[in-house]
Amino acid sequence: MISVFVDSLEFDTIIGLLDFERVEAQRVCIDMEFSADEFIDYAKVCEVTQSEFKEQKFYKIEDALEYFSIKFKENYPSLNSFYMKISKTQIIKNATVGAKIIKNY
Repeated sequence: MISVFVDSLEFDTIIGLLDFERVEAQRVCIDMEFSADEFIDYAKVCEVTQSEFKEQKFYKIEDALEYFSIKFKENYPSLNSFYMKISKTQIIKNATVGAKIIKNY
């Protein structure tokens, strides 16, 4: 099976629980991987990801991961597996932190 991936999609967005995270956008880095029995347009995946982050303004990374696991399954019904890692690159001075999800459908 062939997988399509996106590495290091970076953009600024509102995400987080803390007061200052709700006001000032911060840099995130997204890695994704998809396996499906249909064509997955990675340019469209990048566009949708950025657009949804802007619109949803997630409070928790974990909420974003669950949201995208459902959204991409709806967009690509033959999706067999989905991986996404969301990293906050500037929230801690000497570390990159975040969370990831691996789904098999």
